[in-house]
Amino acid sequence: MKKHIVVFFACCVVLALIFIQLKDPYAIEKSNSLQGMSWSHWFGTDYLGRDLFSRTFYGRFYFFLLAICSLFGVVLVSLILGGISGLVGGLVDSSITTIADIMISIPSLILTLVFTGFFSNSIFTVMAALIISWSGKYIRYIRNLVLNIRKEEFIILAPLRGSYGKHTLFYHIIPNIIAELLSLFLTDIGKIILSISGLSFLGIGVQPPTPELGTILFDGKAYFFVAPWIFIFPGIILSAIVLITQFISSKIRKRWGIAYD
Repeated sequence: MKKHIVVFFACCVVLALIFIQLKDPYAIEKSNSLQGMSWSHWFGTDYLGRDLFSRTFYGRFYFFLLAICSLFGVVLVSLILGGISGLVGGLVDSSITTIADIMISIPSLILTLVFTGFFSNSIFTVMAALIISWSGKYIRYIRNLVLNIRKEEFIILAPLRGSYGKHTLFYHIIPNIIAELLSLFLTDIGKIILSISGLSFLGIGVQPPTPELGTILFDGKAYFFVAPWIFIFPGIILSAIVLITQFISSKIRKRWGIAYD
């Protein structure tokens, strides 16, 4: 019990220090530009004198928000198209699986560059490209799940209860596969985060001065030899987040017995 109390108070102290240290991530102080680590600036400052710790801290929320929104779009598209494909079959099934194969064959980076060229370089363009490129394999996976669950007796007997088509899909099939789907989608959130930050580093999507880890790395690459902390600390935080999400993903796979990759 005492050990838990000590850990709780230690966490409270650390959180208090973090919030005391936080500053405006957009505040420019040219007189403090390219300063190293200090008590007032834990991660140093960038070329505009902005506090790097604050920008890194706030930057986590931007790519998490983008990753969750992109993941929600992937879930929605995959559930609808994959469910219809497995439930209807025939020509509809062949058409949707062909579209899914095309989605799988196009890398997200290339699709994002095409979208950026045709439309605009914005967050919504990047999200649309990620949703399209990531949905392909999940559409096929959900289709196979639906085909398997259609063999169950409660689905075969559903028409006797007056359940047809969309009603069967949304009230009987999807609720029975939703737990497995959520655990499966969560296994790729680290990869989506890395994709978003990689695109931001290339100048696609999130643009400076927004404090997103990819844009921070993009700003710091020109000062790598002069002020390496601008590049090192955000890179460490990004790597740690991806490794943690992959660790959680492996635990999820073991918990639900998912072998799909």
